[in-house]
Amino acid sequence: MGSAGTGANVIQDLIEELHGRFASLNEGAPADYIPELAKAQASDFGIAIATVDGRLYEVGDTRKPFTIQSISKPFVYGLALKLLSPEHMVNKVGVEPSGEAFNAISLDPATGRPRNPMINAGAIATTAQICAHDPENAEAILLDFFAEMAGRRLSIDESVFVSEQSSGHRNRAIGHLLRNFDIVETDPEPALDLYFRQCSITVTCRDLAVMAATLACQGRNPFTGAQPLTPEITVRILALMATCGTYDFAGQWLYDVGMPAKSGVGGGVLAVVPGRLGIATYSPPLDHFGNSVRGVAVCNELSDSLGLSLFNQYPQTTATIRRSYRGSQRHSRRWRSAEELKQLQELRDGIRIVHVQGVLDFAAVERLVAELLEIAAEARILVLDFEHVTELPEAPRHLLRLLFAAQRAAGLEILLAHGDHLKLEAPASAAEGTAILDPIPTLETLDRAIEWAENRLLEGLRDAEDHSLAAEIDETLGFLDALQPAHRQSVAAVMELRPFHQGDFVIRKGDTGDELFLVKDGRFTTTIELVGQDGQRHQSRLATFGPGMCFGEIAFLSGKPRMANVTADLPGSCWVLTRSEFDRLQAGNPAATSELLLVLTTGLAQKLALANYQLTLMENI
Repeated sequence: MGSAGTGANVIQDLIEELHGRFASLNEGAPADYIPELAKAQASDFGIAIATVDGRLYEVGDTRKPFTIQSISKPFVYGLALKLLSPEHMVNKVGVEPSGEAFNAISLDPATGRPRNPMINAGAIATTAQICAHDPENAEAILLDFFAEMAGRRLSIDESVFVSEQSSGHRNRAIGHLLRNFDIVETDPEPALDLYFRQCSITVTCRDLAVMAATLACQGRNPFTGAQPLTPEITVRILALMATCGTYDFAGQWLYDVGMPAKSGVGGGVLAVVPGRLGIATYSPPLDHFGNSVRGVAVCNELSDSLGLSLFNQYPQTTATIRRSYRGSQRHSRRWRSAEELKQLQELRDGIRIVHVQGVLDFAAVERLVAELLEIAAEARILVLDFEHVTELPEAPRHLLRLLFAAQRAAGLEILLAHGDHLKLEAPASAAEGTAILDPIPTLETLDRAIEWAENRLLEGLRDAEDHSLAAEIDETLGFLDALQPAHRQSVAAVMELRPFHQGDFVIRKGDTGDELFLVKDGRFTTTIELVGQDGQRHQSRLATFGPGMCFGEIAFLSGKPRMANVTADLPGSCWVLTRSEFDRLQAGNPAATSELLLVLTTGLAQKLALANYQLTLMENI
């Protein structure tokens, strides 16, 4: 089960995967100190998430009733604050973690005041205040309050109540000890009975998720609109849940999970991400702290996978620019001739690459504009990658357009990557006396944008058809120039010239590696198929080769099948050396083939060295 709508399946699939994974976690055992709780089915297991927007996701035994037990404590404390006052309650119950088990007799030695309302002593003292406030209607008040929290009427499991009442000798001793210190100012028995009854309230995992979402929503039930708690009281409840909600496991819980939470010996766990969502799990087997084993595991996993820890939130004031670096620190996958590399070596730092992220509201764009102005002062070409921008409202979009128009008018070239959805390529309206600029170039990937910037730097060094500075291939064989003249002539004599149309496959993944290609003219790109984060398959560029460059040598040398596709970006042609011609040449002129193999392996080593260099640079960005 789960709510419909955009993105619903992502959360639903996640909790279904967690349910399937942790259902086989068989550690722990149901509570048995209350005989009725020992009857719980150890295999019961449910997970539910409720958001502050009123969406619900659930899997497993989320509609199976069980008793709320200690999860009632933070809510009843909130009710006491509402009926009485924080000033009254602070004299009856403290707010310090006890570091002890839930049923410890943890009282201040001077005042008899319980350490906090999450342990039994503090919860009994809290319930006693509600009982004393209106002895005749205390139970009705309590049930009405829980109905508002859960969004439906809840009832009391009488068999569990009787079992609690008949076996609760330690709790009775705590109640009478509280009476001795005047924390409970009248006969403690009615208050103890009300405490046993509140712990015996029947809930489902779904109910707990709604109650958790109500706490996440500052005391307003996002499903019904009811407001059973004020924001001020909700803050106090969440603070106590964070520090005391899992007893002597609270520190480890906060360290691992980082959410306010409350557990109960009935098998429930409730956790809250303020302002976002509530989480509930139900699974009776408990660890030695009294917390559900599967519940703790699920909350740990949700915190890690969804980044829900309150201590793992990114500061919005410094996260608009994800990364920023110079063109010398990241090259495109377009392989360059030696002459082009020499020219680019002096020019690359004229390129600045900036990764932008997040929701670009006014505050974020204001910060971005200020930072871009500093970066642009040292740049000739500015490449902006918007892949991780999730939203850009119209008003701040207009500010960016104004910035781009002013910077372009001053001579800065601007390129966008992954920017189609942001509509930034449209020029800003020209001010009086200012020419309207052409649309900003927008490339589909950052790699293509960097290549565009490199080509711009090399303008004037090659013609409009993107030919290399090297002479035509019929006058030189590019990397084969390294061969001795006689050997070069022998190799050239056995190569055939093969033309390709734009879009033609030169190599397909899985082909046998029985041909070696040397580009005469045109442009050829190697791609592999990858699965993106969205589950869609797409082609990713590995390298692009121009005139005088060789490709296909790895499979040719190893004899293994091709691992990538190569296609023609432009009409062009390649000199091709087939395996059969290579074998004949090797038989007739072994010296020529030995020198050819040496040149091929040297070129391949240079490519690998360049690739490793770029990877090393990127690791430090």
